[in-house]
Amino acid sequence: MRIVYFRQLLFFCRQITPSLLLSLLYIFSPSLLQATVPLQVEVVGIEDPLWQNAMNFLDIEKKKDEEALSIRWIKRLHQEAPDQIRQALQPYGYYSPVIKDTLTEVDGNWVASYSIDKGPTVAIVTRDIQWQGEGARRDVFQEHLDRHLENASGTLVHSEYESTKSEFLNLALSAGYPKAKILKSEVLVDTEKNSAEITMLLDTGPRYYFGDISFKQDFLTTDLLEYYITIQPGELYSHEALLAFQQNLIGSNYAQEVTIKPLFNEVAENKVPLNVLMKPIPPHRFAFGFGYETDIGIRGSARWTDRLINRHGHHSDLYLQLAQKERELKGQYSIPVVNRLTDSWVSTVSYEYEENPTTISDTFELETAFARRDIEDTYLYKVFVLRSIENFTVDTEPAESTELLIFGGTVRFSDMEEEAYPQFGYYAFADLRGAEEALISDTSFTRLHLKGKYLLGLGESGRIDTRFELGGAWVDNFDVYPPSLRFFAGGDSSVRGYSYESLGPVNEEGVVVGGKNIVTGSFEYDHRLAKSWVVTSFVDAGNAYNDEIDKVYVGAGFGFRWLAPFGSLRVDFAWPVSEQPDAGDIRFHIGFGATL
Repeated sequence: MRIVYFRQLLFFCRQITPSLLLSLLYIFSPSLLQATVPLQVEVVGIEDPLWQNAMNFLDIEKKKDEEALSIRWIKRLHQEAPDQIRQALQPYGYYSPVIKDTLTEVDGNWVASYSIDKGPTVAIVTRDIQWQGEGARRDVFQEHLDRHLENASGTLVHSEYESTKSEFLNLALSAGYPKAKILKSEVLVDTEKNSAEITMLLDTGPRYYFGDISFKQDFLTTDLLEYYITIQPGELYSHEALLAFQQNLIGSNYAQEVTIKPLFNEVAENKVPLNVLMKPIPPHRFAFGFGYETDIGIRGSARWTDRLINRHGHHSDLYLQLAQKERELKGQYSIPVVNRLTDSWVSTVSYEYEENPTTISDTFELETAFARRDIEDTYLYKVFVLRSIENFTVDTEPAESTELLIFGGTVRFSDMEEEAYPQFGYYAFADLRGAEEALISDTSFTRLHLKGKYLLGLGESGRIDTRFELGGAWVDNFDVYPPSLRFFAGGDSSVRGYSYESLGPVNEEGVVVGGKNIVTGSFEYDHRLAKSWVVTSFVDAGNAYNDEIDKVYVGAGFGFRWLAPFGSLRVDFAWPVSEQPDAGDIRFHIGFGATL
Protein backbone atom coordinates (compact mmCIF):
# COMPACT_ATOMS: atom_id res chain seq x y z
CA MET A 1 0.00 0.00 0.00
CA ARG A 2 2.83 2.40 0.82
CA ILE A 3 4.43 1.70 -2.58
CA VAL A 4 1.20 2.67 -4.39
CA TYR A 5 0.95 5.95 -2.47
CA PHE A 6 4.55 6.79 -3.25
CA ARG A 7 4.03 6.17 -7.00
CA GLN A 8 0.93 8.43 -7.00
CA LEU A 9 2.84 11.20 -5.23
CA LEU A 10 5.69 10.89 -7.73
CA PHE A 11 3.23 11.07 -10.64
CA PHE A 12 1.63 14.24 -9.16
CA CYS A 13 4.96 15.99 -8.73
CA ARG A 14 5.86 15.30 -12.39
CA GLN A 15 2.69 17.09 -13.48
CA ILE A 16 3.61 20.39 -11.66
CA THR A 17 4.89 22.91 -14.17
CA PRO A 18 6.82 26.10 -13.22
CA SER A 19 3.78 28.25 -13.96
CA LEU A 20 1.59 26.10 -11.75
CA LEU A 21 4.17 26.32 -8.97
CA LEU A 22 4.17 30.11 -9.20
CA SER A 23 0.39 30.15 -9.01
CA LEU A 24 0.38 27.99 -5.91
CA LEU A 25 2.99 30.17 -4.25
CA TYR A 26 0.92 33.26 -5.04
CA ILE A 27 -2.22 31.68 -3.57
CA PHE A 28 -0.68 30.37 -0.39
CA SER A 29 2.09 32.93 0.20
CA PRO A 30 1.59 36.12 -1.81
CA SER A 31 4.14 37.95 0.32
CA LEU A 32 6.89 35.88 -1.30
CA LEU A 33 6.15 37.40 -4.70
CA GLN A 34 5.05 40.93 -3.78
CA ALA A 35 7.70 43.61 -3.17
CA THR A 36 7.89 47.35 -3.59
CA VAL A 37 8.29 48.31 -7.22
CA PRO A 38 11.02 50.99 -7.56
CA LEU A 39 9.27 54.17 -8.71
CA GLN A 40 10.53 57.72 -9.26
CA VAL A 41 8.23 60.70 -9.87
CA GLU A 42 9.52 63.71 -11.81
CA VAL A 43 7.68 67.02 -12.29
CA VAL A 44 9.42 69.67 -14.42
CA GLY A 45 8.46 73.00 -15.97
CA ILE A 46 7.12 74.68 -12.83
CA GLU A 47 8.67 76.08 -9.66
CA ASP A 48 7.54 76.59 -6.07
CA PRO A 49 4.92 77.13 -4.84
CA LEU A 50 3.28 75.49 -7.88
CA TRP A 51 5.70 72.56 -7.86
CA GLN A 52 5.15 71.78 -4.18
CA ASN A 53 1.37 72.01 -4.55
CA ALA A 54 1.48 69.64 -7.53
CA MET A 55 3.50 67.13 -5.53
CA ASN A 56 0.98 67.41 -2.69
CA PHE A 57 -1.89 66.61 -5.09
CA LEU A 58 -0.23 63.66 -6.86
CA ASP A 59 -1.37 60.28 -5.51
CA ILE A 60 1.44 58.58 -7.43
CA GLU A 61 3.94 60.60 -5.36
CA LYS A 62 2.17 59.87 -2.06
CA LYS A 63 1.98 56.10 -2.67
CA LYS A 64 5.25 55.41 -4.49
CA ASP A 65 6.86 53.83 -1.42
CA GLU A 66 3.95 51.60 -0.34
CA GLU A 67 4.81 47.90 -0.07
CA ALA A 68 1.68 46.80 -1.93
CA LEU A 69 2.48 48.97 -4.98
CA SER A 70 2.14 46.94 -8.19
CA ILE A 71 2.80 47.70 -11.85
CA ARG A 72 -0.92 47.72 -12.56
CA TRP A 73 -1.49 50.18 -9.74
CA ILE A 74 1.34 52.41 -11.02
CA LYS A 75 -0.29 52.63 -14.43
CA ARG A 76 -3.66 53.57 -12.95
CA LEU A 77 -2.10 56.28 -10.73
CA HIS A 78 -0.19 57.58 -13.74
CA GLN A 79 -3.41 57.99 -15.72
CA GLU A 80 -4.96 60.03 -12.88
CA ALA A 81 -1.91 62.28 -12.45
CA PRO A 82 -2.59 64.91 -15.19
CA ASP A 83 -6.01 65.77 -13.74
CA GLN A 84 -4.50 66.05 -10.30
CA ILE A 85 -1.82 68.43 -11.59
CA ARG A 86 -4.49 70.58 -13.22
CA GLN A 87 -6.34 70.80 -9.89
CA ALA A 88 -3.10 71.79 -8.17
CA LEU A 89 -2.45 74.66 -10.59
CA GLN A 90 -5.95 76.14 -10.55
CA PRO A 91 -5.61 77.92 -7.16
CA TYR A 92 -2.76 79.93 -8.72
CA GLY A 93 -4.82 80.96 -11.75
CA TYR A 94 -3.59 78.41 -14.31
CA TYR A 95 -6.59 76.63 -15.78
CA SER A 96 -5.16 75.62 -19.19
CA PRO A 97 -1.86 73.84 -18.62
CA VAL A 98 -0.32 71.54 -21.24
CA ILE A 99 0.94 68.37 -19.56
CA LYS A 100 3.14 65.76 -21.24
CA ASP A 101 3.29 62.56 -19.26
CA THR A 102 5.48 59.51 -19.77
CA LEU A 103 5.85 56.26 -17.88
CA THR A 104 9.02 54.26 -18.58
CA GLU A 105 10.68 51.17 -17.14
CA VAL A 106 14.39 50.30 -17.27
CA ASP A 107 15.72 47.18 -15.54
CA GLY A 108 12.69 47.02 -13.28
CA ASN A 109 12.89 50.69 -12.24
CA TRP A 110 9.88 52.80 -13.17
CA VAL A 111 9.92 56.56 -13.85
CA ALA A 112 6.74 58.65 -14.05
CA SER A 113 7.58 61.98 -15.66
CA TYR A 114 5.38 65.03 -16.13
CA SER A 115 6.52 68.01 -18.19
CA ILE A 116 4.26 71.00 -17.59
CA ASP A 117 3.66 74.15 -19.57
CA LYS A 118 1.43 76.02 -17.14
CA GLY A 119 0.04 78.27 -19.87
CA PRO A 120 -1.42 81.76 -19.38
CA THR A 121 -2.99 82.90 -16.14
CA VAL A 122 -6.69 83.58 -15.93
CA ALA A 123 -7.41 87.30 -16.21
CA ILE A 124 -10.15 88.87 -14.09
CA VAL A 125 -12.38 90.78 -16.51
CA THR A 126 -15.19 91.63 -14.08
CA ARG A 127 -14.97 92.35 -10.36
CA ASP A 128 -18.36 93.15 -8.85
CA ILE A 129 -18.06 93.75 -5.09
CA GLN A 130 -20.87 95.50 -3.25
CA TRP A 131 -21.83 96.30 0.32
CA GLN A 132 -25.41 96.45 1.45
CA GLY A 133 -27.08 96.83 4.81
CA GLU A 134 -27.15 99.47 7.50
CA GLY A 135 -23.52 100.59 7.12
CA ALA A 136 -23.14 100.21 3.37
CA ARG A 137 -22.94 103.96 2.75
CA ARG A 138 -20.35 104.64 5.44
CA ASP A 139 -17.13 106.16 4.16
CA VAL A 140 -14.98 103.48 5.79
CA PHE A 141 -16.48 100.78 3.57
CA GLN A 142 -16.54 102.75 0.35
CA GLU A 143 -12.99 104.05 0.76
CA HIS A 144 -11.68 100.59 1.51
CA LEU A 145 -13.52 99.15 -1.48
CA ASP A 146 -12.10 101.84 -3.77
CA ARG A 147 -8.55 101.13 -2.55
CA HIS A 148 -9.04 97.41 -3.05
CA LEU A 149 -10.29 97.80 -6.62
CA GLU A 150 -7.43 100.16 -7.40
CA ASN A 151 -4.70 97.87 -6.05
CA ALA A 152 -6.19 94.44 -6.80
CA SER A 153 -4.28 92.02 -9.03
CA GLY A 154 -5.59 91.52 -12.55
CA THR A 155 -5.06 87.76 -12.47
CA LEU A 156 -7.01 85.12 -10.60
CA VAL A 157 -5.28 83.71 -7.52
CA HIS A 158 -7.65 81.84 -5.23
CA SER A 159 -5.68 82.56 -2.04
CA GLU A 160 -5.94 86.30 -2.76
CA TYR A 161 -9.65 85.92 -3.34
CA GLU A 162 -10.13 84.17 0.01
CA SER A 163 -7.98 86.82 1.72
CA THR A 164 -10.18 89.53 0.21
CA LYS A 165 -13.27 88.02 1.82
CA SER A 166 -11.57 87.85 5.22
CA GLU A 167 -10.28 91.38 4.78
CA PHE A 168 -13.74 92.83 4.22
CA LEU A 169 -15.28 90.91 7.12
CA ASN A 170 -12.49 92.02 9.47
CA LEU A 171 -13.06 95.60 8.38
CA ALA A 172 -16.73 95.30 9.30
CA LEU A 173 -15.86 93.74 12.65
CA SER A 174 -13.48 96.59 13.47
CA ALA A 175 -16.07 99.18 12.47
CA GLY A 176 -18.71 97.86 14.88
CA TYR A 177 -20.52 95.38 12.62
CA PRO A 178 -19.80 91.93 14.10
CA LYS A 179 -22.79 90.38 12.30
CA ALA A 180 -21.48 91.22 8.82
CA LYS A 181 -21.72 88.31 6.41
CA ILE A 182 -21.19 87.33 2.79
CA LEU A 183 -24.47 86.89 0.93
CA LYS A 184 -22.96 85.81 -2.37
CA SER A 185 -19.46 84.75 -3.35
CA GLU A 186 -18.91 83.48 -6.86
CA VAL A 187 -15.99 83.01 -9.27
CA LEU A 188 -16.91 82.10 -12.86
CA VAL A 189 -13.98 80.92 -14.99
CA ASP A 190 -14.12 80.70 -18.79
CA THR A 191 -11.34 78.24 -19.63
CA GLU A 192 -11.59 78.92 -23.35
CA LYS A 193 -11.01 82.68 -22.95
CA ASN A 194 -8.83 82.34 -19.82
CA SER A 195 -10.99 84.90 -18.08
CA ALA A 196 -12.86 85.10 -14.79
CA GLU A 197 -15.74 87.08 -13.35
CA ILE A 198 -15.88 87.71 -9.60
CA THR A 199 -19.07 88.56 -7.77
CA MET A 200 -19.17 89.31 -4.05
CA LEU A 201 -22.13 90.69 -2.15
CA LEU A 202 -21.69 91.56 1.53
CA ASP A 203 -24.11 92.69 4.20
CA THR A 204 -22.86 94.85 7.09
CA GLY A 205 -25.72 94.00 9.43
CA PRO A 206 -26.53 96.40 12.30
CA ARG A 207 -23.94 98.45 14.12
CA TYR A 208 -23.26 97.49 17.74
CA TYR A 209 -21.76 99.08 20.83
CA PHE A 210 -20.43 97.62 24.06
CA GLY A 211 -22.90 97.25 26.89
CA ASP A 212 -22.43 96.39 30.57
CA ILE A 213 -19.58 94.12 31.66
CA SER A 214 -20.22 91.27 34.11
CA PHE A 215 -17.36 89.29 35.65
CA LYS A 216 -18.02 85.63 36.36
CA GLN A 217 -15.38 84.84 38.99
CA ASP A 218 -15.03 84.69 42.76
CA PHE A 219 -11.33 85.21 43.48
CA LEU A 220 -10.86 88.98 42.93
CA THR A 221 -12.80 92.01 44.13
CA THR A 222 -14.79 94.08 41.65
CA ASP A 223 -12.84 97.18 42.68
CA LEU A 224 -9.59 95.53 41.61
CA LEU A 225 -10.99 94.24 38.32
CA GLU A 226 -12.20 97.70 37.33
CA TYR A 227 -8.59 98.79 36.93
CA TYR A 228 -8.14 96.21 34.15
CA ILE A 229 -11.19 97.27 32.11
CA THR A 230 -10.07 98.88 28.86
CA ILE A 231 -13.51 99.30 27.22
CA GLN A 232 -16.49 101.32 28.38
CA PRO A 233 -20.25 100.90 27.84
CA GLY A 234 -21.28 102.83 24.75
CA GLU A 235 -17.93 102.39 23.05
CA LEU A 236 -18.00 101.11 19.45
CA TYR A 237 -17.89 97.32 19.31
CA SER A 238 -14.66 95.93 17.82
CA HIS A 239 -12.68 92.73 17.93
CA GLU A 240 -9.45 94.64 18.62
CA ALA A 241 -10.94 96.20 21.75
CA LEU A 242 -12.08 92.80 23.02
CA LEU A 243 -8.64 91.31 22.41
CA ALA A 244 -6.90 94.18 24.22
CA PHE A 245 -9.27 93.76 27.18
CA GLN A 246 -8.60 90.03 27.32
CA GLN A 247 -4.82 90.50 27.16
CA ASN A 248 -5.00 93.08 29.92
CA LEU A 249 -6.75 90.61 32.21
CA ILE A 250 -4.30 87.82 31.43
CA GLY A 251 -1.43 90.25 31.97
CA SER A 252 -2.66 90.79 35.51
CA ASN A 253 -1.10 87.40 36.41
CA TYR A 254 -4.21 86.51 38.38
CA ALA A 255 -6.07 84.51 35.70
CA GLN A 256 -4.74 81.68 33.57
CA GLU A 257 -7.81 81.70 31.29
CA VAL A 258 -10.05 84.60 30.27
CA THR A 259 -13.08 84.12 28.02
CA ILE A 260 -15.17 87.10 26.94
CA LYS A 261 -18.65 86.21 25.67
CA PRO A 262 -20.70 88.86 23.82
CA LEU A 263 -24.39 88.30 24.62
CA PHE A 264 -26.05 89.16 21.31
CA ASN A 265 -29.29 87.54 22.48
CA GLU A 266 -29.52 90.19 25.20
CA VAL A 267 -28.85 93.24 23.02
CA ALA A 268 -30.79 96.38 23.91
CA GLU A 269 -30.47 99.55 21.83
CA ASN A 270 -27.64 97.90 19.88
CA LYS A 271 -25.56 97.55 23.06
CA VAL A 272 -23.97 94.12 23.56
CA PRO A 273 -23.49 93.01 27.20
CA LEU A 274 -20.27 91.12 27.94
CA ASN A 275 -19.75 88.18 30.25
CA VAL A 276 -16.14 87.78 31.36
CA LEU A 277 -15.31 84.29 32.57
CA MET A 278 -12.02 83.99 34.48
CA LYS A 279 -10.20 80.93 35.74
CA PRO A 280 -7.66 81.68 38.49
CA ILE A 281 -4.02 80.75 38.25
CA PRO A 282 -2.75 78.07 40.68
CA PRO A 283 -1.96 80.28 43.68
CA HIS A 284 1.22 78.51 44.74
CA ARG A 285 4.23 78.23 42.47
CA PHE A 286 7.52 76.57 43.36
CA ALA A 287 10.81 76.87 41.51
CA PHE A 288 14.20 75.35 42.16
CA GLY A 289 17.57 76.06 40.63
CA PHE A 290 21.13 74.95 40.83
CA GLY A 291 24.39 76.07 39.31
CA TYR A 292 28.05 76.71 39.67
CA GLU A 293 30.28 79.75 39.19
CA THR A 294 33.99 80.02 39.73
CA ASP A 295 33.49 83.12 41.87
CA ILE A 296 30.93 81.78 44.37
CA GLY A 297 31.11 77.99 43.94
CA ILE A 298 28.19 75.58 43.89
CA ARG A 299 24.81 77.21 44.50
CA GLY A 300 21.23 76.11 44.91
CA SER A 301 18.05 78.14 45.14
CA ALA A 302 14.38 77.71 45.96
CA ARG A 303 11.45 80.08 45.48
CA TRP A 304 7.89 79.90 46.72
CA THR A 305 5.37 82.39 45.35
CA ASP A 306 1.81 82.83 46.60
CA ARG A 307 0.08 84.78 43.81
CA LEU A 308 -3.42 84.95 45.29
CA ILE A 309 -3.18 85.62 49.00
CA ASN A 310 -6.57 87.35 49.04
CA ARG A 311 -9.25 88.82 46.77
CA HIS A 312 -7.46 92.17 46.72
CA GLY A 313 -4.63 90.78 44.59
CA HIS A 314 -1.89 90.71 47.21
CA HIS A 315 0.96 88.29 46.62
CA SER A 316 4.13 87.19 48.37
CA ASP A 317 7.48 85.74 47.42
CA LEU A 318 9.99 83.79 49.53
CA TYR A 319 13.45 83.19 48.09
CA LEU A 320 16.37 81.17 49.45
CA GLN A 321 19.84 80.80 47.92
CA LEU A 322 22.69 78.78 49.36
CA ALA A 323 26.20 78.86 47.93
CA GLN A 324 29.71 78.21 49.18
CA LYS A 325 30.47 81.93 49.49
CA GLU A 326 26.99 83.47 49.53
CA ARG A 327 23.75 82.88 51.37
CA GLU A 328 20.52 84.84 51.01
CA LEU A 329 17.02 84.65 52.46
CA LYS A 330 14.45 87.18 51.22
CA GLY A 331 10.73 87.64 51.67
CA GLN A 332 8.48 90.09 49.80
CA TYR A 333 4.89 91.20 50.11
CA SER A 334 3.29 93.14 47.24
CA ILE A 335 0.08 95.17 47.17
CA PRO A 336 -1.37 96.54 43.89
CA VAL A 337 -1.75 100.33 44.01
CA VAL A 338 -2.52 103.29 41.69
CA ASN A 339 -2.51 101.60 38.27
CA ARG A 340 -3.10 98.05 39.49
CA LEU A 341 -1.86 96.58 36.20
CA THR A 342 1.67 97.94 36.55
CA ASP A 343 2.10 99.44 40.04
CA SER A 344 2.67 97.85 43.41
CA TRP A 345 3.81 98.69 46.91
CA VAL A 346 6.49 96.18 47.86
CA SER A 347 7.81 95.47 51.34
CA THR A 348 10.95 93.35 51.59
CA VAL A 349 12.92 91.84 54.44
CA SER A 350 16.19 90.06 53.70
CA TYR A 351 19.33 88.60 55.19
CA GLU A 352 22.51 88.10 53.14
CA TYR A 353 25.90 86.63 53.95
CA GLU A 354 28.79 87.19 51.54
CA GLU A 355 32.38 86.02 51.71
CA ASN A 356 34.84 87.70 49.34
CA PRO A 357 38.62 87.24 49.08
CA THR A 358 39.29 90.08 51.54
CA THR A 359 35.92 90.81 53.19
CA ILE A 360 33.22 88.97 55.08
CA SER A 361 29.85 90.60 55.68
CA ASP A 362 26.33 89.79 56.79
CA THR A 363 23.54 92.24 56.06
CA PHE A 364 20.01 92.62 57.36
CA GLU A 365 17.72 94.90 55.31
CA LEU A 366 14.16 96.12 55.59
CA GLU A 367 12.83 97.94 52.50
CA THR A 368 9.58 99.52 51.42
CA ALA A 369 9.21 100.65 47.83
CA PHE A 370 6.88 101.82 45.10
CA ALA A 371 7.54 99.86 41.89
CA ARG A 372 6.19 100.20 38.37
CA ARG A 373 6.85 97.64 35.64
CA ASP A 374 5.14 96.72 32.38
CA ILE A 375 3.43 93.40 31.67
CA GLU A 376 6.40 92.08 29.67
CA ASP A 377 8.80 93.22 32.43
CA THR A 378 10.89 95.22 29.95
CA TYR A 379 11.14 98.20 32.28
CA LEU A 380 11.15 98.89 36.00
CA TYR A 381 10.96 102.12 37.98
CA LYS A 382 11.39 101.92 41.73
CA VAL A 383 11.74 104.43 44.56
CA PHE A 384 12.53 103.05 47.97
CA VAL A 385 13.43 103.60 51.59
CA LEU A 386 15.82 101.03 53.04
CA ARG A 387 16.97 100.34 56.57
CA SER A 388 20.26 98.43 56.51
CA ILE A 389 22.42 96.90 59.24
CA GLU A 390 25.68 95.44 57.95
CA ASN A 391 28.37 93.70 60.01
CA PHE A 392 31.64 93.28 58.15
CA THR A 393 35.32 92.51 58.47
CA VAL A 394 38.01 93.64 56.02
CA ASP A 395 40.97 91.26 56.22
CA THR A 396 42.62 91.73 59.64
CA GLU A 397 41.04 95.09 60.38
CA PRO A 398 38.65 95.35 63.35
CA ALA A 399 35.05 94.30 62.74
CA GLU A 400 32.60 97.08 61.98
CA SER A 401 28.83 97.42 62.17
CA THR A 402 27.13 100.07 60.07
CA GLU A 403 23.51 101.19 60.24
CA LEU A 404 22.06 103.22 57.38
CA LEU A 405 18.72 104.71 56.42
CA ILE A 406 18.95 104.79 52.62
CA PHE A 407 16.75 106.63 50.14
CA GLY A 408 16.99 105.89 46.44
CA GLY A 409 15.61 104.92 43.10
CA THR A 410 16.26 102.28 40.46
CA VAL A 411 15.55 102.24 36.74
CA ARG A 412 15.92 99.23 34.46
CA PHE A 413 15.22 98.81 30.74
CA SER A 414 15.63 95.68 28.66
CA ASP A 415 14.62 94.29 25.30
CA MET A 416 16.06 90.90 24.47
CA GLU A 417 15.05 88.31 21.89
CA GLU A 418 13.49 85.30 23.56
CA GLU A 419 15.89 82.81 22.03
CA ALA A 420 18.52 80.47 23.39
CA TYR A 421 21.02 82.45 21.30
CA PRO A 422 19.63 85.99 20.97
CA GLN A 423 21.30 88.16 18.33
CA PHE A 424 19.73 91.44 19.30
CA GLY A 425 18.97 92.98 22.64
CA TYR A 426 19.97 95.49 25.24
CA TYR A 427 19.90 95.92 29.00
CA ALA A 428 20.36 99.17 30.95
CA PHE A 429 20.40 99.62 34.73
CA ALA A 430 20.76 102.72 36.88
CA ASP A 431 20.66 102.94 40.68
CA LEU A 432 20.96 106.11 42.73
CA ARG A 433 20.93 105.93 46.52
CA GLY A 434 22.20 107.82 49.50
CA ALA A 435 22.04 108.37 53.24
CA GLU A 436 22.48 111.31 55.60
CA GLU A 437 24.21 110.98 58.95
CA ALA A 438 21.65 113.34 60.47
CA LEU A 439 18.92 110.80 59.62
CA ILE A 440 19.93 107.89 61.86
CA SER A 441 22.83 106.76 59.64
CA ASP A 442 26.45 106.10 60.65
CA THR A 443 27.80 107.98 57.63
CA SER A 444 26.60 110.15 54.78
CA PHE A 445 27.03 109.03 51.19
CA THR A 446 25.66 109.35 47.65
CA ARG A 447 26.19 106.50 45.21
CA LEU A 448 25.39 106.12 41.49
CA HIS A 449 25.74 102.75 39.76
CA LEU A 450 25.26 102.20 36.00
CA LYS A 451 25.42 98.95 34.04
CA GLY A 452 24.58 98.09 30.45
CA LYS A 453 24.71 95.35 27.83
CA TYR A 454 24.16 95.40 24.07
CA LEU A 455 23.93 92.55 21.55
CA LEU A 456 24.40 93.08 17.82
CA GLY A 457 23.90 90.21 15.38
CA LEU A 458 26.35 89.62 12.53
CA GLY A 459 24.85 87.35 9.89
CA GLU A 460 23.00 84.21 10.95
CA SER A 461 25.59 82.87 13.40
CA GLY A 462 27.72 85.73 14.70
CA ARG A 463 27.08 88.43 17.26
CA ILE A 464 28.93 91.11 19.19
CA ASP A 465 28.30 91.18 22.94
CA THR A 466 29.35 94.37 24.72
CA ARG A 467 28.86 95.45 28.32
CA PHE A 468 29.98 98.21 30.66
CA GLU A 469 29.86 99.17 34.33
CA LEU A 470 30.29 102.67 35.76
CA GLY A 471 29.99 103.64 39.38
CA GLY A 472 30.82 106.52 41.62
CA ALA A 473 30.24 107.47 45.25
CA TRP A 474 30.82 110.39 47.59
CA VAL A 475 31.40 109.05 51.11
CA ASP A 476 31.86 111.00 54.33
CA ASN A 477 33.48 108.19 56.39
CA PHE A 478 34.88 105.37 54.24
CA ASP A 479 35.93 103.26 57.25
CA VAL A 480 32.29 102.50 58.10
CA TYR A 481 31.15 102.44 54.48
CA PRO A 482 29.99 98.79 54.07
CA PRO A 483 31.58 96.42 51.50
CA SER A 484 28.18 95.79 49.87
CA LEU A 485 28.26 99.40 48.62
CA ARG A 486 31.94 99.50 47.63
CA PHE A 487 33.13 98.72 44.13
CA PHE A 488 35.39 95.82 43.19
CA ALA A 489 36.58 94.59 39.79
CA GLY A 490 37.76 91.23 38.50
CA GLY A 491 36.02 87.89 38.09
CA ASP A 492 33.58 85.99 35.86
CA SER A 493 31.32 88.96 35.10
CA SER A 494 33.89 91.73 35.35
CA VAL A 495 37.51 91.66 34.13
CA ARG A 496 38.20 88.03 33.28
CA GLY A 497 41.78 86.86 33.71
CA TYR A 498 41.78 88.19 37.29
CA SER A 499 40.31 86.54 40.36
CA TYR A 500 36.99 87.54 41.88
CA GLU A 501 37.02 91.12 43.27
CA SER A 502 40.82 91.19 43.28
CA LEU A 503 41.09 94.63 41.61
CA GLY A 504 40.63 97.87 43.52
CA PRO A 505 42.19 100.13 46.15
CA VAL A 506 44.28 98.42 48.83
CA ASN A 507 45.02 99.23 52.47
CA GLU A 508 48.40 99.60 54.11
CA GLU A 509 48.87 95.82 54.14
CA GLY A 510 48.20 95.61 50.41
CA VAL A 511 44.75 94.02 50.87
CA VAL A 512 42.03 94.98 48.38
CA VAL A 513 39.36 96.84 50.34
CA GLY A 514 37.18 98.14 47.50
CA GLY A 515 36.78 101.63 46.10
CA LYS A 516 34.40 104.53 45.67
CA ASN A 517 34.41 104.32 41.87
CA ILE A 518 34.55 101.74 39.12
CA VAL A 519 34.82 101.57 35.36
CA THR A 520 34.87 98.31 33.37
CA GLY A 521 34.03 97.29 29.83
CA SER A 522 33.93 94.15 27.74
CA PHE A 523 33.95 93.37 24.02
CA GLU A 524 33.09 89.82 23.01
CA TYR A 525 32.51 88.06 19.70
CA ASP A 526 30.34 84.92 19.71
CA HIS A 527 29.90 82.49 16.84
CA ARG A 528 27.35 79.71 16.79
CA LEU A 529 28.82 76.49 15.42
CA ALA A 530 25.76 74.30 15.96
CA LYS A 531 22.32 74.53 17.53
CA SER A 532 23.68 74.16 21.06
CA TRP A 533 27.34 75.19 20.75
CA VAL A 534 28.89 78.66 20.64
CA VAL A 535 32.56 79.69 20.61
CA THR A 536 33.67 83.08 21.85
CA SER A 537 36.66 85.40 22.13
CA PHE A 538 36.80 88.49 24.34
CA VAL A 539 38.72 91.42 25.79
CA ASP A 540 37.83 92.93 29.20
CA ALA A 541 39.28 96.02 30.84
CA GLY A 542 38.76 98.20 33.91
CA ASN A 543 39.47 98.79 37.57
CA ALA A 544 37.96 100.02 40.82
CA TYR A 545 39.50 103.13 42.41
CA ASN A 546 38.99 105.96 44.87
CA ASP A 547 39.93 109.38 43.55
CA GLU A 548 41.81 108.79 40.29
CA ILE A 549 42.21 105.61 38.29
CA ASP A 550 45.89 104.74 38.38
CA LYS A 551 45.84 101.61 36.23
CA VAL A 552 43.51 99.92 33.78
CA TYR A 553 43.74 96.14 33.92
CA VAL A 554 43.15 94.21 30.69
CA GLY A 555 42.18 90.57 30.35
CA ALA A 556 41.60 88.53 27.19
CA GLY A 557 40.72 85.00 26.24
CA PHE A 558 38.42 82.58 24.54
CA GLY A 559 35.74 80.08 25.53
CA PHE A 560 32.59 78.22 24.58
CA ARG A 561 28.92 78.06 25.53
CA TRP A 562 26.64 75.03 25.66
CA LEU A 563 22.99 76.03 25.21
CA ALA A 564 21.14 73.17 26.87
CA PRO A 565 17.30 73.05 27.08
CA PHE A 566 17.43 73.04 30.90
CA GLY A 567 20.20 75.61 31.38
CA SER A 568 23.45 76.93 29.95
CA LEU A 569 27.14 76.20 30.50
CA ARG A 570 29.75 78.96 30.14
CA VAL A 571 33.47 78.15 30.05
CA ASP A 572 36.17 80.80 29.54
CA PHE A 573 39.95 80.67 29.47
CA ALA A 574 41.44 84.09 30.20
CA TRP A 575 44.81 85.59 30.99
CA PRO A 576 45.81 88.94 32.56
CA VAL A 577 47.26 90.87 29.63
CA SER A 578 48.43 93.73 31.84
CA GLU A 579 50.71 91.43 33.88
CA GLN A 580 52.75 89.95 30.97
CA PRO A 581 51.43 86.49 31.83
CA ASP A 582 52.93 83.13 31.14
CA ALA A 583 51.11 79.82 30.68
CA GLY A 584 50.66 79.41 34.43
CA ASP A 585 48.68 82.64 34.75
CA ILE A 586 45.72 81.51 32.62
CA ARG A 587 42.51 81.53 34.66
CA PHE A 588 39.61 79.18 34.17
CA HIS A 589 36.10 80.73 34.50
CA ILE A 590 33.08 78.45 34.51
CA GLY A 591 29.40 79.07 35.10
CA PHE A 592 26.35 76.84 34.89
CA GLY A 593 22.75 77.49 35.81
CA ALA A 594 19.45 75.63 35.53
CA THR A 595 15.91 76.20 36.77
CA LEU A 596 13.66 73.25 37.61
